[in-house]
Amino acid sequence: MANFYKEITTCPICKTEFTYAKIMSSAIKVKSYDQDLKPNYVDYNPLMFSIITCTNCKFTYNEKDKDKIKNNISPKKFELINKYLSNITEEDIFKIDNSENKSPEFYKQQLVMGSEIYSILKKPFEVAKLLLKLAWHYRDIDDERRELKILNNVLKISTMYFEEAYTDDDTIFALFYSGYISYRFGNLNDAARYLDRLNSKYKNARSPYIRASKELRGELK
Repeated sequence: MANFYKEITTCPICKTEFTYAKIMSSAIKVKSYDQDLKPNYVDYNPLMFSIITCTNCKFTYNEKDKDKIKNNISPKKFELINKYLSNITEEDIFKIDNSENKSPEFYKQQLVMGSEIYSILKKPFEVAKLLLKLAWHYRDIDDERRELKILNNVLKISTMYFEEAYTDDDTIFALFYSGYISYRFGNLNDAARYLDRLNSKYKNARSPYIRASKELRGELK
């Protein structure tokens, strides 16, 4: 049974049509979760296929946004994105590969490029979520120094923007990871403050973040 299938999309920047691999839901198997809800998969990591790159201009974005991201690209942002993309050289990027054979190295590069592009688009929570995936990538290869460096950037974004969150999901994300990352850095008072705010504001929410937050908060007592 095939574990992947192909989709076709059109780049919102240069209008190039390209294909990319999508993973079958039946092929996604979670073995365990880390304390911050990082999923650990059996066989295939679907996160690697959640981001795609135009084979022509290198525009990189979340696959879930393929039908709507163009609505967020104003003429000014279009200009800034093109300027950023034009500065990417062949030495900066691995071979573009949206197939099921994508390498972890190229996935890492996609996360970096995607975070830059969503920053231009003024989407701080999308930036934070991409950087979180980058931190998880470093965790998978046991590079704690780089993992913590990226997590610190996630913390800065989460604490800076959570008051401006448009959705409950973004607020929950920001408070949970502000608490978790503060905990990782040994700032236990800050961790408790963020987790208490999350648990109080969303105490009745059916969210895995709330359950994980309560478990983590219990370790701080």
